Amino acid sequence: MNFGEVMVKILKPLLIIFFCLVPFYQVLAENKEENVSIVEIRQQAMQAMWQRLDRLSTLIARPGDIVASSDGTSIVIGNKETQTADTYALIQGREAIQDATEVAELLKQVKDFWPANTSTAHIKHTSAETLVWLIPDAFKRYYMDAVIASDNLKQSLASEHNETIRRSVCMVSLSCGKCHSAFRKVRYDNLRKEGRGWTGSYENCWMYKNEIILDSTSIRR
Repeated sequence: MNFGEVMVKILKPLLIIFFCLVPFYQVLAENKEENVSIVEIRQQAMQAMWQRLDRLSTLIARPGDIVASSDGTSIVIGNKETQTADTYALIQGREAIQDATEVAELLKQVKDFWPANTSTAHIKHTSAETLVWLIPDAFKRYYMDAVIASDNLKQSLASEHNETIRRSVCMVSLSCGKCHSAFRKVRYDNLRKEGRGWTGSYENCWMYKNEIILDSTSIRR
């Protein structure tokens, strides 16, 4: 056997292995890209929810409170009693039911966007804590609290009863905060942005916290 034949005999299995591995690594790369896309979609959805929750804080404003309008202007809530939803439309330039509906729909659209291959072990830039995948049943329960609370808010807005609306906004806020406090990383250079409704700490919602402490299921009512 000459030198050329020896080399062919040695290289042939190596070439076979190489051409078998190339598609395998291509699949891994494609899966990685898909996982990154899932994380980016859920992050964008959460940011969109935050924008709407920030506006929805107008619904729980009390006389003397300062709220930000749609154009960034600071507005002081007057002492005259008005329909909460009417005030919202005047300040934000859109109906409260629209924001509430969009929050509810966004929550439902991405509720299954936490597969195991998007954990911190696979995707470094996720803001989700590892606990999401270590105790998935608890995460799903907290997440569904927010889904149900958002549906309740839509029903409350239809009732046009101010106190019912305020309570429902707070339950959405507190359900989001409860889930984030357990399952989301808080980046300390971004606390201002992540405060208030994002962490469930609207000032006017503290009265409902004891209700949840005494009965955790009240967040779904």
